[in-house]
This record gives sequence, structure tokens and C-alpha cells, in this order.
Amino acid sequence: MSNKIEILILILKIDRMQDMIKAILFDLDGVLIETEKETFTFYQNYLKEHHKITLPNSAFAFKAGKKSVDFWNAALTPEQRALVDTKALTLLKRKCFIENPERFIKKVAGGEALLELLQRHGYKLALGSQNEAEMIKSALRWLDVAAYFQAVLTISDIKQLKPSPEIYLLAAHKLKVEPGDCVVIEDSKDGIEAAKNANMKCIAIEHPYTPPGDLDQADVKIQHLSEVTIPLVRSL
Repeated sequence: MSNKIEILILILKIDRMQDMIKAILFDLDGVLIETEKETFTFYQNYLKEHHKITLPNSAFAFKAGKKSVDFWNAALTPEQRALVDTKALTLLKRKCFIENPERFIKKVAGGEALLELLQRHGYKLALGSQNEAEMIKSALRWLDVAAYFQAVLTISDIKQLKPSPEIYLLAAHKLKVEPGDCVVIEDSKDGIEAAKNANMKCIAIEHPYTPPGDLDQADVKIQHLSEVTIPLVRSL
């Protein structure tokens, strides 16, 4: 009799563990779409055509995971920055990416399959991106995955950027789940810190260009979305 009770208690404990994670929160850039190299190539081509400035491939090290202003300060000399309106160029890039996502954006393999899997297993899904709303709508429409998300947060919804936890705490609030019941899928140092600052678990995607140490705070590191499985989520 005691063995049956122990087995029942174990089953209840396992069920409880499996139910702890209730929501999965996604970043956009670097998670569902690739824009880092695509943005860098756009800038390379534009600068060469319009300003006769050659942006070397090595300057990509200043782009990955960096804010636009930091990239320009590192990639261009003061003399070059005097010639280029970097704010206008950044806005032009955004406009082009919004209007022609199929030309400038690359899909991350396995994104829709993962969203379908998580939804089928009852997880609530949200997107938390610091992109502008128009850019996010364009990308989700192109990916044809908008229907999977019960909440979509953009830069206009927050006052503080990552690594502030604001965007992910707001996503949890909109999904009506506790922060500790959420897993965030991220690919940047600031994004991972935002997740951890929100008291959430974090799965980090490691890219070939990810700077060493940027993902160290994540609970799990992966290289491909196909590595995100239900057992992995339940183990967090």
C-alpha cells in the first residue's frame, strides 16, 4: 500500500513540475528572424554607393547585439560620421526592412514549427521586441505567425530598454501568469539579463557571431530552435 502511495505522490510531483512553466516569451531579432548580417550588408552597400566609404567585414564585430548609435561610433571614424547622417540611414534601413521583409530579412529555421508545438501543449505565447510596432507587424505578417501570440510588446509599450525587465514583466502581466512561470527565448546579453532580472528562466540562442560570455547568465544555451523541446521546457 505504501508503495502505491509513494508512486502516486511521485506522479503528482511530476505533474506539478510539468505545469510550472505556463508561458514562453520570444524576442524577435535573432530568435525568429535574422537581421544582424542583413543590416550590416545593407549599410555596407549604402555607404559604398553613396559615400564611397568601405565598411570592412571586420566591422561586423561592432554590430552584433549592439545599439545603432554604438555601432556607428565604433564602425566609422569621426571624419566619416561627419559625412554620413547615421540617424537618417538607420531610419532608411528600418523603412526598407518594413516595406520589403522578404528582401532584407531572413527567417530562422524552425520558428513556426516551435510555436505550433508550444501552442499545442498549452503554453501561452508572447513576443517582446524593442523594435517599432510597424516593423514587428510587418515581420509577423511575413512570417505568418501573428496568430500564435496572445500578446505582442513593442518599444512603444515600455519606458526602459533591456536589460530592464519591463518588457517581459509586462508580457507576463498581459498573459496573466507569474514571472517565475515564464521562459524567455533570447539571443543577446541585454535580453538575457532582462529575463533574469524579471525572475524568469531563459533559453539563449548562440550564433556564430555571439561575443564570448554574452550568454553566460542563460539557463540553457542552444544553437537551433529545433533544440527547444517540451522536455527541455519542463526541465527548467
